[in-house]
Amino acid sequence: MRQLLQDMRDLLALAWPVVISRTGILTLSITDTVMVGHYASEHLAYVGIGMVPSNIFILVMIGLLMGTSVLVSNRFGAGETAKTGEVWWLSLPWGVAIGLLGFVICAFGETLLLLSGQTPELAEKGGRISFIAGLSLPLAAIHMTTGFFLEGVRNPRPGMVIMIAANIINIGANYVLVYGMYGFPELGAEGSIWATFIVRLAQVFAILSYVWFFLDRAKYGIDRPVWGWRAAREMRRIGYASGVSMGVENAAFNALALFGGLLGTVVLAAHVITINVFALFFMMGLGFGVATAVSVGNAYGAGDMARVYRWVWVGLGLQTGVMMIGVFIMFFYARFAAGLFTEDEAVAKLAATMIAYASIALIFDTGQSLFAMSLRARRDTWYPTLIHILSYVVIMIPLTWFMSFEMGRGALGLIDGIVLGTLAPFTLLGLRYIYLNRRATAIEAT
Repeated sequence: MRQLLQDMRDLLALAWPVVISRTGILTLSITDTVMVGHYASEHLAYVGIGMVPSNIFILVMIGLLMGTSVLVSNRFGAGETAKTGEVWWLSLPWGVAIGLLGFVICAFGETLLLLSGQTPELAEKGGRISFIAGLSLPLAAIHMTTGFFLEGVRNPRPGMVIMIAANIINIGANYVLVYGMYGFPELGAEGSIWATFIVRLAQVFAILSYVWFFLDRAKYGIDRPVWGWRAAREMRRIGYASGVSMGVENAAFNALALFGGLLGTVVLAAHVITINVFALFFMMGLGFGVATAVSVGNAYGAGDMARVYRWVWVGLGLQTGVMMIGVFIMFFYARFAAGLFTEDEAVAKLAATMIAYASIALIFDTGQSLFAMSLRARRDTWYPTLIHILSYVVIMIPLTWFMSFEMGRGALGLIDGIVLGTLAPFTLLGLRYIYLNRRATAIEAT
């Protein structure tokens, strides 16, 4: 019992700054959504549809950079602290290259939206949003991979402070650019995305300044830059599997936004609100998942398989307890939450129903993410990817289409897909973790 309590304290010490950081990512988006929603409902639809290309890509980018977190946490756990900076240096050019590729894709946002079946007006307005969002992707990549480095060496608090400051800047930038204050043009939906660009530029400046000026550069090997494509091979290998996995997952969720667009502007706006509320609580749970994966990675690097096994269940237990509170809030305060985003009664009423229903999926989605990250932290690279492809491509997308259109459930069919599409990976990834630990126990016994 004493060891369990100590593990819980250690995990909570790492988790709470990560929870705030990850939640801060969503509050940036929520600020954009709230301010644009109160500006005009049609502009909320423009943001919802226009952010689809960059939203899909940014999750792919996080996955491709995940090798930074895994290798840094493994080396830190193995006592090779001086080699962690080498991973960070290798990750920076890789991240910039990925971000530039994302910008190129987002530049063709209007074409992509037209191909998805959106109306010419939605595609044109959304395409302009997509282009602006793509500009900040290289900046996002630098910030992400540096944040992964700091979390891997169990130093997440600088990222938390920077995220809090970013949210303050974002509120002011949105107020000025969306509504056209202090002599600036009234940009509506586009203003909120320009605000995001300003925020990401500030985040990069702040986090790089911290790493260079406030960390012990010699201790972490930061004062010894390392470059080379071949040297980063292991980092990329881990990232490829994680990138495919996260890309498939996010593409599936964004496909629901496309389905919502086909169901009408009111459904699309309600869906955007629902996903924002759901994602806010998901990010809280994701913070526990990141902390668990870092702890698993540290233990794996140290060769302590007993702690590799124990950490995931400690993390899942803490995460589930917090997420139960989230389920309660989403279910019983759905109407209040919807009203924060829009004054349109039809949109708010539908969003409230969708939010309450979607609360069922919260524990499944956060839990499957914790299992997937923990499996990768112990170098089980491709199995989570295969499970995500099965769950989201084979189950979620076809099921959502069937329920929404063939069964005539409309907006509620979108949530049917989320509930069943997240239950599948939660179950299968959990079983995979149990299997690996039983196999490791059997090997040790022989």
